[in-house]
Amino acid sequence: MVKIIFCDLDDTLLQPKTKDITYQDQQSIKRWLKCGHIFALATARHHSFLNNITDKLCDYDFDCIGWNGAEIYMNHEVVRLYPFSSYELNELYQKMSKYKSMLKVTNTENMYIFGEIGSYPYQLFCNEHNKNQKIYPYPLEEYLRNEKYPIIHINYIFTTPQEAFQFSKVYHNVFQDSLLQCQVTSPTSFDITMPIATKEQGIQTYLEINDIPIEDVAVIGDSQNDIGMMKLVQNSFCMTHGDKKAQRAAARIVDSVSAAIEYLLEEIS
Repeated sequence: MVKIIFCDLDDTLLQPKTKDITYQDQQSIKRWLKCGHIFALATARHHSFLNNITDKLCDYDFDCIGWNGAEIYMNHEVVRLYPFSSYELNELYQKMSKYKSMLKVTNTENMYIFGEIGSYPYQLFCNEHNKNQKIYPYPLEEYLRNEKYPIIHINYIFTTPQEAFQFSKVYHNVFQDSLLQCQVTSPTSFDITMPIATKEQGIQTYLEINDIPIEDVAVIGDSQNDIGMMKLVQNSFCMTHGDKKAQRAAARIVDSVSAAIEYLLEEIS
């Protein structure tokens, strides 16, 4: 019987433009919690981003697989963290310097650092509905000279799928023997994390820590970096607007998080 749901954030639980949760989804999550079940998140974001939504859910503090598995947050604290070494980060930056204007990295203090100030990713994230986000005021090259906190998440963001495709060809040619995870998160973006940092591996670690069997888990997502966790469990859901590869990997297609939760509640009853 499913007792815990791991749900993606962007374009799944959160609406694309407003980064808000629909009233219908809020009510279904509350019903799920009242049954004594767990609703956790599996996201490319840091757990502090959850502060934007907990006030709408009775101040419920979500457990979270953050940064695509590089962070495990539970019971109000970070219990696992998998950052890059300085060597790995510098090697990536130098060998892919051609694409530094498309680069955004995040350190373990959840500060955004950009390859170039004023770049497309810089403008994109500065316009987000998250006023509390910390942004380093100088380019990444400057941060690397004065690094205080390790980098835990690397994100390349392009303006077109064609640019992203060219990056992918170059990256996989340069780093063909690398153990780093390079995952497609959208037609125009890639996330790079440590080998152990995937959503599915993060979920497995969370389950081991809490002694929860895999049969008790359901997942909800919409993009290619959700495919691994969709293949991990029997009860997997993909959004109707989701990536086609993710839809093929999921057991069911739904038009909302609420629809997935109501399905599971009906199955339980």
